[in-house]
Amino acid sequence: MQVRHVAAVGLTLAVVLAGVTLGVPSLDRTTDARESPRIAFSDVTESSGLDYEAVGSGVGSGNSGVYVADVNNDAWPDLLTIGGESPALFVNDGGEFVRSDALPTLDEHVKSAVFLDVERDGWTDLLLFTSGGSVVSFRNDGGEFVRTEYGVENLSYPLGATGADYDNDGDTDLFVYQSGPWSDRKPAGYFSLDGQITEDNGNANYLYENVDGQFRRVESANVSGNHWSLAASFTDLTGDGYPDIHVANDYNNDTLYVNTGDGTFERHTLGGSTARNGMSSEVADVTNDGRPDVFVSNIWFPKLKGNMSAERYERLKRLLDFVVHSGRTKGNTLMVNQGDGEFVDSADELGVRHGGWGWAASATDFDNDGDRDIVHTTQIVVRVNRTNPVYTYPMVFQGRDGGFASVNASTHGMYETDGRGLATLDFDHDGAQELVVAQYDDSFVVYDNAADTTDRGSLQMRVVDENGATALGAVVTVRTETRTHVLQQTANVDYLSQDTRVEHVGVGTHESVTLEVRWPDGTTRTFEDVDVNRRLRVTKSGIVETSSLNGTV
Repeated sequence: MQVRHVAAVGLTLAVVLAGVTLGVPSLDRTTDARESPRIAFSDVTESSGLDYEAVGSGVGSGNSGVYVADVNNDAWPDLLTIGGESPALFVNDGGEFVRSDALPTLDEHVKSAVFLDVERDGWTDLLLFTSGGSVVSFRNDGGEFVRTEYGVENLSYPLGATGADYDNDGDTDLFVYQSGPWSDRKPAGYFSLDGQITEDNGNANYLYENVDGQFRRVESANVSGNHWSLAASFTDLTGDGYPDIHVANDYNNDTLYVNTGDGTFERHTLGGSTARNGMSSEVADVTNDGRPDVFVSNIWFPKLKGNMSAERYERLKRLLDFVVHSGRTKGNTLMVNQGDGEFVDSADELGVRHGGWGWAASATDFDNDGDRDIVHTTQIVVRVNRTNPVYTYPMVFQGRDGGFASVNASTHGMYETDGRGLATLDFDHDGAQELVVAQYDDSFVVYDNAADTTDRGSLQMRVVDENGATALGAVVTVRTETRTHVLQQTANVDYLSQDTRVEHVGVGTHESVTLEVRWPDGTTRTFEDVDVNRRLRVTKSGIVETSSLNGTV
């Protein structure tokens, strides 16, 4: 085991609700005639072949989720869907999803999942978490899933998991986050207005070390806290080369487990505007300064009484009064990384605070202009007057002038959905990122990217180790003549979701880039004059496999 001892990282979170100045220009946050919205989608569910409907099961938020992985190593992203009568695996056959029997039928009711290459053999394995707390594991045997045991014992209420090599010993470790049963009790912070809950009543999070393909629970007092956790990201947030863990907690503050580098973590409770209903945990460099930021969706509504009929308001008054006055409906949070272990909540300044009742999120460049955009699903509770902003549609924030502008629902092409999970992928190999929305009690929806990217290109890549396994923790730097993009390769897990592990970078009008890759073990390679509009498989020995992003491999 290769472990380097370092001093504990002193992480300070400065979360400021107002008055933060980051040098961001004053923006009109609604796209208008001065800059027409570039982001648009079209519903291609029927032609995509994805036919899956959730049944709205589960007390609380349900379990409608969608997870992406290339299960048969043919370079086309496949889908696992959860929330219906049973999980279903759809294999991508050249841009069309076909239901597959490669995943055995289960008797257990499945709540969530995660794809990880546990054995680091280049074939992504699968862990399913049931409503009863059991963990059902499958080894990927050449594209067929074979039931196996990976050592994770029965849990209480696992809501999801993510993976990274926390001790830099060359394998993939596991972090499981848990929530609580709404059928049995409510969160301790359910009726709290101040947000800070010292003693929560959810369930503990657990860290598992991978030892020769078997997970062993790490006994650590600092990886603890009986929260109602909904999402987590396992990635290096402090810049020391060791992955940290951010956890979004419902009805409480977020938690940050800081990796000290000696096999242990420091536990930090994040205050300020994180004391609300944290739903997603989306980590990406949205400010394009080379440092990873954290976007967390939450609940925000406009003035409800003035935007609905008196009859409807009176019928929902008790619910609405609680929602508005609970002290937790503060809107989304965007914690900008200051580079010294400090984060500043800049959701207001950057234009992403207001997003309705948000759930899973994606921070991806959807129009290939070089700026990341943000999309998140929303839950339908009420519909406000059509003359005012409607927050029952998926929210689309277009990167613009160093911040974001909200794209009107009439423009972005998506319709009202009671969304939960959200997966991002390029399922048709056209060089643009598409979306799959998992609905609570309806059919899942596939959205094709309808943005006009004729003059804007992209580069897609997956960094692998010597066995072909995705090199979680690898840092990729893409340089053009005008800007630099830095990204970390992670498991890409979010609320009831998992995005593709093929990284996507929009490069605008540039025709070639310089690509720098640093593997977790410190190996670094630089590739000059790399043509864009290609999908790359990058190894330490070089770029060994490429395909054109034009719909064919």
